[in-house]
Amino acid sequence: MVLLSLVAAISSAEAQQLPGVTATEKVTVTLVEEGSGITVRKVSYLRSNNIVLVGNLFLPKNFDANAKYPAILCVHPAGSVKEQSAGLYAHRLAEQGFVTLAFDAAYAGESGGTPHWSEAPYERVEDIRYSTDYLVTLPFVDENRIGALGLCAGGGYVIATAPTDRRIRAVAGVSAADIGAANRESWLRGRSVEEQIKILEDVSSQRTREARGEELMKVYMCPEPTAETAPSFREGYEYYRTKRAWHPRADNFYLRRSQATKMAFSAIENIYLLTQPVLLIAGEKADSDWQTDRFFQALPGKDKKVFTIPGASHIDLYDKAEYVDFAVAELATFFRRTLNAVSSHE
Repeated sequence: MVLLSLVAAISSAEAQQLPGVTATEKVTVTLVEEGSGITVRKVSYLRSNNIVLVGNLFLPKNFDANAKYPAILCVHPAGSVKEQSAGLYAHRLAEQGFVTLAFDAAYAGESGGTPHWSEAPYERVEDIRYSTDYLVTLPFVDENRIGALGLCAGGGYVIATAPTDRRIRAVAGVSAADIGAANRESWLRGRSVEEQIKILEDVSSQRTREARGEELMKVYMCPEPTAETAPSFREGYEYYRTKRAWHPRADNFYLRRSQATKMAFSAIENIYLLTQPVLLIAGEKADSDWQTDRFFQALPGKDKKVFTIPGASHIDLYDKAEYVDFAVAELATFFRRTLNAVSSHE
């Protein structure tokens, strides 16, 4: 693995000397059209706390290292890795002419950070900032045309980052969710304050046991479904824990102690500053529709839109071609309009 410094340089004489190394493993768990001409490079870069982030950089067909391209960060859901839904969208948007980067969050996949399996929302925000840092070092990326796309919790993390990182010029979420609200109120809402406090008391007691030497407790993000399981988590089990999208670096565990850090997070805390264009894509049958509505109502900007895909659920938008095709077409139109507008304005 080649560790890239935060300052990368590719001269015109070295146009084919691209970042990172050729990605030889399967770059997504969902089949994409062969012969698309997309180049995929495995890259790594340093973020705070000496954590190395690892990503797949997707370069469009007929890539010219001497040109300037709009770029899109693709941020994976909680409990996921870059080879799953984020990688699929990164590949599909590269087919539309964008440079895209799907990366593993700290504590997940190939990226560093200990303890692994931590779902640390404010750290996920830092991942996005440092991934933007990485993109602006690439001479073929137009620093004034960087967008960010997040899926599920990744959408919430992008919405939480963009208000105060103005290098992100356009924001999109697919099945976007605020992991803080979802863990406080529960996925289908209705969890009382008393129930929330009980969860936090249990998590705090578990952390005390671990501080005294017990092994860190891991639990499934999507456990085996029961009659009470929310539809998205029932579908999440089928997506993450069967051959549909299973990946050896995504065992779907998270640390029980992460429940407290998730409940402490709010994706909309600073949303009053999010004046960049925003596109929210949701399935018509998604049980996360309240999250989409909540984001949309809180957004202060005028350039905001909800695009609803008929017949789709929350998880359907992760990989089902008949729905992903609609989502990618809308995303490509949105990012071309908003990122090109930034470029022509400046």
